[in-house]
Amino acid sequence: MSASPLNFLRAGPPPPKVVLLPDALFFSRTIPIPAGTPPVEVAAQVELALESISPFPVAQLYHGYFHAPGSAHALVFAAYRRRFTAEQTAAWAGADLVLPTFAALLGGELPPATTLILTTGESLTAIHARSGGSVEIFTEPLAPDAIDPSPAALAQADDDRARARDTLIRAAGGSTHIIDLAAPPAADPAGSDGEIAFRSGTFASRLPTATAAALDVRDKEDLAALRRARARDVLFWRVAVGCVAALALLALGEFALIGGRGLWQKSRLAQLNAQKPTVEKIMAAQKRAVSIEDLSTKRLLPLEMVSLVAAKIPSTVLFQRAVADVADRDHIVIEAKAENSGEITLFKTALESLPECARVEIGPQQTASGSRSTTFSVSITFKPGTVKPAPSS
Repeated sequence: MSASPLNFLRAGPPPPKVVLLPDALFFSRTIPIPAGTPPVEVAAQVELALESISPFPVAQLYHGYFHAPGSAHALVFAAYRRRFTAEQTAAWAGADLVLPTFAALLGGELPPATTLILTTGESLTAIHARSGGSVEIFTEPLAPDAIDPSPAALAQADDDRARARDTLIRAAGGSTHIIDLAAPPAADPAGSDGEIAFRSGTFASRLPTATAAALDVRDKEDLAALRRARARDVLFWRVAVGCVAALALLALGEFALIGGRGLWQKSRLAQLNAQKPTVEKIMAAQKRAVSIEDLSTKRLLPLEMVSLVAAKIPSTVLFQRAVADVADRDHIVIEAKAENSGEITLFKTALESLPECARVEIGPQQTASGSRSTTFSVSITFKPGTVKPAPSS
């Protein structure tokens, strides 16, 4: 039986991808930091401190630091880049965080004078908390696990670990409160975007995102580009989630409308039918008012239209009849006779030059047998409002 999708949802997001590096490859120092120093200046002071305490330039180091807010000290750690193979650094691609194993535990609650002992296959590491919020790191490398599984070899390995543990405790000042961790920390599932959590047994470590970013030992310019790309991806993801939520809300609203459409439609039709007689009376009254206004203000002006046309009539063209219709007050048809048919084209061109004319069309032309005169009709459409009534005397 396949797993239920609900189990996936209950499990929450997966833990971040974290690469934990061997502690024995790193050296660490505690440096003073003036109170109130901005985070950007803390990073600059860390690089200056590394220039003075490291035999190698900063560009040849993988380094990070831990600085608790308000603390007067910062823990700086670094490793020579050539101590890592190309295969190891290639495995860092796509990781959310790359740091020494002990650095994953720096977000835990350690009272002053407490020493945390972390045992791994390569080394023993002591994290000692001092007053004022500062911490110190002490590491003792271990011999590789014996291939010989005999009881004597296993007992010798246990003795080596016990001696290394005693050495670390003495280096830390002989702490009375000691916490032993038998397994390296592991990343917990992400509870929020604001922190990364680790756990080793019952000991929990929570690192804010800004603090975890300072612990990352990778190249700082590459990290800045990686964080910008992730911030962009998060923004795109949130926009996509917002669009999906909006679509879901619209779909829900559509279903609600479909469900209530019957009742809403009945109510709307009832309201429409109740208002229909009133609307019809208003429309009829408006139509009558428009008709009355047209009769009083818009008159048929055939003489004025003929006067405009007569101003362009050639001397060889005679008007015989003019027809105008009240249904189209801006249109007139004039029947005329021309002694010379060539004057008809000139007459049409002259009429088209009038600013009041919108369109001029010449009708069929007829020439009587035995006569040189040609009868024709000209259809003239004036622009609305351009034909004005003649002033009254």
